[in-house]
Amino acid sequence: MKLLVDIQGGHKTGYYLDQRDSRLATRRYVADKRVLNCFSYTGGFAVSALMGGCRQVTSVDTSQEALDVARQNVEINGLDLSKAEFVRDDVFKLLRKYRDQGEKFDVIVMDPPKFVENKSQLMGACRGYKDINMLAIQLLNPGGVLLTFSCSGLMTTDLFQKIIADAAIDAGRDVQFIEQFRQAADHPVIATYPEGLYLKGFACRVM
Repeated sequence: MKLLVDIQGGHKTGYYLDQRDSRLATRRYVADKRVLNCFSYTGGFAVSALMGGCRQVTSVDTSQEALDVARQNVEINGLDLSKAEFVRDDVFKLLRKYRDQGEKFDVIVMDPPKFVENKSQLMGACRGYKDINMLAIQLLNPGGVLLTFSCSGLMTTDLFQKIIADAAIDAGRDVQFIEQFRQAADHPVIATYPEGLYLKGFACRVM
């Protein structure tokens, strides 16, 4: 995989290296599928989806600059640009619009920015995660897969899993947790600082 990276002006190192393993895992779920890539940034998951043989991938972000880089990342990897759509929009609003229009997807990647910076924000973050995952679950075809992540260190894996389960109940759907993710192995966790396990995620099959 080739990638354009803005080391000086980009987020973190210019590319979220901690999601390397999750991007690779995405390829197992996307063959001949319609994919929605939310909070896409520079298109790491979109490129992986195209490499995995997806039928079509829509990447959504509020930053046009990031979407432009995502388009270039598709091009420099020699992938079919006609299978990639880039949408500048607020994910929360767009998911509601898609739901109201009856849009459906086979795979949705939900990789939002950190929703919680301190303990006082945790409850609000829980509501945000629940809302956005409920919307995603509603947009999935039966048998579809939600790949959902939280990069908030204060959000434990158990709490995040409960939020997804509650979101499924509110969406009126059943989900199966079929795979669990964490940050890549080159992002180790110090034993005395459990919050260092900041990135967690699940692959959920939506029934």
